[in-house]
Amino acid sequence: MNLRYSPVLQGIKASVKSMFSPPNSESADDEEVDRVIDTDDDGNQLYKEDIIANIHEELEKRRSARSALETQWHLNANFLVGNQYCDFNPYSREIEQLEPVYDWLERETFNQIAPLIDTRIANLKKINYRMKVNPRTNELEDYAKAETSTTILQYLQTSSDFDTKKNTAIQWNELCGNCFWLSWWDKDKGEKYATEKVVTVDEEGNERKFEQAFYQGDLEYGLITPYEVFPESIFKEGIEAQRSIILEQVKTKEEIYDLYGIKVEGATVETFELTPVVAGGGFGYENTVTTLGTRSVDNAAKVITYFERPTKHRPDGRMIIIVGDEHLVYYGPLPYSRIPLTQMMCRETAGQFFGRSVIEDLIPRQRAYNGCLNRIHEYIKRIAIQGFYAEEGSIDIEEFEQNGAAPGAMLVYRQGTNAPTPIPNGNLPSEIMTERYNLKNDMEYVAGVSQLMMNGATPAGVTSGTAIQNLVDIDNTRLSLTGDHIRNSIKNLAVMWLEIYKKYANTRRVLNCTGKNRIGNAIIWNSDDINSYDVEYVTENELLMSEEVQKERFFDAYKMGLFTDANGQIPERVKQRALEFMKVGNYTEIMNINALQIQAAQRENVFFEQGAVPRVSEFDDHDIHIDEHLRYILQLDFQLLKLKKPEYAKALEDHIRLHKQAQTQDQQQNVIAMLAQQGQR
Repeated sequence: MNLRYSPVLQGIKASVKSMFSPPNSESADDEEVDRVIDTDDDGNQLYKEDIIANIHEELEKRRSARSALETQWHLNANFLVGNQYCDFNPYSREIEQLEPVYDWLERETFNQIAPLIDTRIANLKKINYRMKVNPRTNELEDYAKAETSTTILQYLQTSSDFDTKKNTAIQWNELCGNCFWLSWWDKDKGEKYATEKVVTVDEEGNERKFEQAFYQGDLEYGLITPYEVFPESIFKEGIEAQRSIILEQVKTKEEIYDLYGIKVEGATVETFELTPVVAGGGFGYENTVTTLGTRSVDNAAKVITYFERPTKHRPDGRMIIIVGDEHLVYYGPLPYSRIPLTQMMCRETAGQFFGRSVIEDLIPRQRAYNGCLNRIHEYIKRIAIQGFYAEEGSIDIEEFEQNGAAPGAMLVYRQGTNAPTPIPNGNLPSEIMTERYNLKNDMEYVAGVSQLMMNGATPAGVTSGTAIQNLVDIDNTRLSLTGDHIRNSIKNLAVMWLEIYKKYANTRRVLNCTGKNRIGNAIIWNSDDINSYDVEYVTENELLMSEEVQKERFFDAYKMGLFTDANGQIPERVKQRALEFMKVGNYTEIMNINALQIQAAQRENVFFEQGAVPRVSEFDDHDIHIDEHLRYILQLDFQLLKLKKPEYAKALEDHIRLHKQAQTQDQQQNVIAMLAQQGQR
């Protein structure tokens, strides 16, 4: 477990080498030391070594200001993995193992934090993060652009392993109270549109020929742990309030060469990992638990990225990348309109940049819970391994301690003295067991979960379905506070994606997000098709209205006949929706002929948009085709088509008329056939 390393900033190489060409930004690492690179806010000249020294100095100052929070994150990690006999030393500012007061004291760990956090993560993963973009105005063109932006966001989520990254972010969010998303433009992604033959000569004069490819470029994003983020002030809320933010990462020299094309001398850099330590035990034995320790990474260097938002002195902002102690890889304007970092938070703290983890509130209760159960176990051992009263000199104490309590052991005591007598043990007070369950319930309450959410156990005496559902709603409401923070952060992340696409997606690009049967969602777009950043979620927070509740309401309406048409029939698309709610595997495997007719009609709608006029076939189900074509005509897309290509719109209208004529003929033939059958009878 490496808390300082995360595989992000992969696209900064594009920023450094060829994507940007601002003044004083090209090949900053090769400049002479005495060359002036920039000026500060006071007009003083800045040299390369001054910039590197200033950034390192600022980083250490921010590290010192953040050290208490970082120690708390270490303590959270230790308690989560089971090392719960440790604490923060305010003098050394380190996590230290607590020594037992007596060797015989029970020091077992009864970790309740891990299952509570697992339950929280499992419920937070159930939330739907599918988003849409609202139009900027009521103009028809803005509606079309909003639909394009929505498709872009949803396609990016499905094509970039968003769910895996989101689940990892939730785990970091629960552990440290924070996690961050970094977004950037990578020129080496996307479709390849050109190649160029390049000849280079190395230091020995050897020529090397290769073919360089040029790509459209695309957006990339990744996770940043809170250990790597150093804000200007920890007492300013939100990234927007920070004038600058520094990221520090540990990378191997091979990774640095792949990213920035420079060779550095690797050094030994310390980072974090999980290691076993002796931390538990009791009377006569010890056990080990996992703790958060340190390890050394060889042939590595620190990569420091400095982001400064646009200000009056620097309208374009500033970005600086430093590798090690001497390589200034990039110095120039910020490539984006704002710092491309998005913060995810577990619990918000007023007046603080970093949020809080629920583990911080669970730690003192976990200590009390461990102490309570250990005292109960000590009582049980006192019953099993009895203590004795003995007169002085009546027995051999060492022999008695070694063998006296063994089953069948012979106890010899001095003649003329009284035999050792057992020490009476009183009954275990009921208050101790009450305290144990109170602590357990208190921890569940603080974590925002309950036994009903963890293992389905209902409180004693609660049997009503309505009462149980109310308890579920209460649990979800408490947990939804964190869920809303996560949803807001991902919504802000989507806005950042749209802003980056708006700035750099200048070439026309095709977005294929459907299979060959359903081509209706393939779009051609560029940055001009993005003009709104009003992002919202498609569904409500599932913690407030769970998927089960939505499914139950759907089937209630289904049974009540609210989805039936004028003829009393249930449309095919409603049946497909019911199959999706029932999670009948891949429902396309049981797709009937009517569903294929729906897809055929939808493909025809796309053909009309491109100017291709399909013919009415005798094999078409005219009822379904008329329904799908009319559904398209009543939508905004057809109104836009009518404005831009009126001849295409008229062709579709004529096509519907042909379907209706064929439908009428079929109905007449059916009536004639029915009358003929009645005449034969």
